[in-house]
Amino acid sequence: MRTFSLIFLILSLTFCQKKTTAADVSLGFPSDPPSLDPLFATDLVSQKLSGLLFGGLFKIQNAKPEMNWAEDSKFLKKEKRVLWEIRLKSEPLGPTPDDVVFSIQRLLNETSPRGGDYKFIKEIFATPATNTIKLVLDDTVSEEEAKEKLSLPFASILSKKDFLENGEFHSFGKYSLVSWKKNESLELIKRNSNDRNLPDTIRIRILSQSTTSLFLFRKGELDSFKLTDFLLSLSDAKEHNTIIKRGRSVQYVAINHNNPCFDKNFRQALNFAIPRELIIRKLLENKADLLKGPVAVPFLSQLTSDQIDLTPGFAYDKNKAVSLLKSSVCFPGILNKTLELRMRGDDENQAKGRAIVQALKEIGLQIKLKGMEKAPLYKENGEGKGDLTLLTWYADYESIWNFLDPVFHEEKSGNGGNRAFYSNRGITKILNDRKERNLPNALKIIKQIEEDAPWIFLWSIQENYLVSDKFTRYAGLSEFL
Repeated sequence: MRTFSLIFLILSLTFCQKKTTAADVSLGFPSDPPSLDPLFATDLVSQKLSGLLFGGLFKIQNAKPEMNWAEDSKFLKKEKRVLWEIRLKSEPLGPTPDDVVFSIQRLLNETSPRGGDYKFIKEIFATPATNTIKLVLDDTVSEEEAKEKLSLPFASILSKKDFLENGEFHSFGKYSLVSWKKNESLELIKRNSNDRNLPDTIRIRILSQSTTSLFLFRKGELDSFKLTDFLLSLSDAKEHNTIIKRGRSVQYVAINHNNPCFDKNFRQALNFAIPRELIIRKLLENKADLLKGPVAVPFLSQLTSDQIDLTPGFAYDKNKAVSLLKSSVCFPGILNKTLELRMRGDDENQAKGRAIVQALKEIGLQIKLKGMEKAPLYKENGEGKGDLTLLTWYADYESIWNFLDPVFHEEKSGNGGNRAFYSNRGITKILNDRKERNLPNALKIIKQIEEDAPWIFLWSIQENYLVSDKFTRYAGLSEFL
């Protein structure tokens, strides 16, 4: 009788278990977003998710801001201010002027990492004209910059009703969020069923290990994921479709400027100690580009100007590194202190970390590697903790200023973007004066930053995504990678 009961229980659980409906496309993300609030979309995962879920007045397309939910725009300079009138698209799935005013006021009034970038907006209100809003801006801001800022995730438009009544971040992007199982998956459904360039449903799977992603990809249960460095030589990367994105990221080691021992000689010594080209060739399978200061060389080469010097400032020179180290303020005592190199604890970052540690040990330093989870790594770095921290910066959009501000702005230290706590009043003054944002000044800042060496400048990673044949059927998907 007991046997019969056990068999009956097993059969009941087997046939009554709720089946998970397969999504049209399954994407692999390395981690959960810290929050669904677009005001805090400062990390790459959040920015990618924001691209799917949220919509703003404008969007970046081919490196330029274009209309999204804005249908018409009039930008008029008048009496030391700018009056900017925007008419919204009249669509059933679109935002109302009330939604736009609420969202921009929330951006201006709530404390957030990038809220300071929007201080040029002095006022926003709905006008009596149908579906129209008006903004009052500083006269220092250009139309191009204003549109760029309103193209970013932070300026996403939320449904005022859903937010106030339910605390939900419902927006006006391509997709709506159906469910979120933390550390497991997010289920998305398309808002406009007539858009045939995108799948009706997407499942985002949280997969911290690339080996798991590869296993699921080979089983046909995953349609896209980012290839880590040690997977680039696999036959899968050659046999299947691979999408490559270049120049939008910079990998670096933030040198904590709160430590008085880390003077300019010390920081330059660390930079000359790194054999970048060797690491790119041997470890990164030539899937990375050198930097000119904090900017990828391929990105700088796109700027058609004969005044641009593309030669990186720190070619590997062990003897020079040792000489500069000996001239640093805390030498020789610094040799007896164990310094900590922090990074995310995944295989890819640890491999790079070990290469960096080995190079720094060769000039006489004692370095300890510390792998950490993403959230505590960024939290503690934002609090000024740690000696050296391996990080990656992803530009919000394709502008040379995105590689300079906020990462070297002294008023945006820590979680604001300047994770080295670097301070240079002259650079901050230029970054604050929008009238000074021209190419010659950008190059001047890059030269000064190379001289000051607030980072160990490493490389720009080429992002390589393995995608299935199913993924390639949807022409609009690749922009969300």
